[in-house]
Amino acid sequence: MKHAEQKFRIKSATGVESVVVMLIAVIVVGNLLRRTYASDGDLLFYIFALVLLYCIWMLILALVKVVKKPTELLLGRTSITVNGRTLEASELDEILINGLARRLIGIRPKGRRIVPMKLGFKFAEDEDEAMKELAHWAKMNKVPMVEKKFFKWV
Repeated sequence: MKHAEQKFRIKSATGVESVVVMLIAVIVVGNLLRRTYASDGDLLFYIFALVLLYCIWMLILALVKVVKKPTELLLGRTSITVNGRTLEASELDEILINGLARRLIGIRPKGRRIVPMKLGFKFAEDEDEAMKELAHWAKMNKVPMVEKKFFKWV
């Protein structure tokens, strides 16, 4: 690395697609709820009401993540800080890259099966340069960097 520390602006891995999917889910479940209410299906009505509340909550979370201002990724000599969470290279299992055109990055700590929500991101600017520096950091710290799809929370 050129410097002891490098900073890059990052955004949440949640995109507009997630908002659209959750909006469609709210519309579909809302329609099912309306039909169930009209047919006097008491238990089914309450189940759909709970599902609708969950979908609305997920829609709000996705909207907040989409409009949230970019944060920083800080590459230290042997540590990485993402969204205020600092991890040493020895604590990381691997760095996952999902996608080609709009690459999403997931940092999976050791002992975790999926990427934690706060450790999934995309670069907000200078993606090519940031990816080169992240790859260099991973190589210097012996953290595997693999192109692989990973589960993203909303």
